[in-house]
Amino acid sequence: MYIVESAFMESFIRDTEEAKNAIRKLLLDNDISFVFIGATARNEYASTRTTEDIDILVKKGDKEKLKKLPIGLIRNVSNYRVFSLHNPKTKVEVIFSGEKAGSSEGITYEDPKNLDNGKNTLTLQSLVMYKLSSGKYGNRYKDFGDIQDLIIQNKLSIDYADSFREDLKDVYRQIWSETK
Repeated sequence: MYIVESAFMESFIRDTEEAKNAIRKLLLDNDISFVFIGATARNEYASTRTTEDIDILVKKGDKEKLKKLPIGLIRNVSNYRVFSLHNPKTKVEVIFSGEKAGSSEGITYEDPKNLDNGKNTLTLQSLVMYKLSSGKYGNRYKDFGDIQDLIIQNKLSIDYADSFREDLKDVYRQIWSETK
């Protein structure tokens, strides 16, 4: 069983990297400001977990550029956009700066340029903050599990979230205390 899981994860990691590279090239070639968020960003800082799509944060001002990309299907779904990359076949979900993480009570997504770790991926601190907001205000409890993994694998301290909004700082401390 371990060999099958290992082969699956190796294939998943390879396919995800190929999709990220294709997305990165497409968006950079079209001067679209973005960073990878969600599980794709999480996998940069902790052991890999599978995901069915790639989430990106795009600068709100680049919305029209994104709509003009030659990528096939783009459709509105509630407060985010979805498109399909055809080679490699990948579902991409887009969040725009100015939207809220989780719900209207959550924190606002900033301009991607302010959050980039230098590899078109959210910084670790931004990732933790947005996952806290999505978990608390969007009832996305798997984000709390991601935060536990990030705490453990990056040896984050209890005061790591001290610069966060008070409600998120409290949630982080609770998760931290249950992780140790």
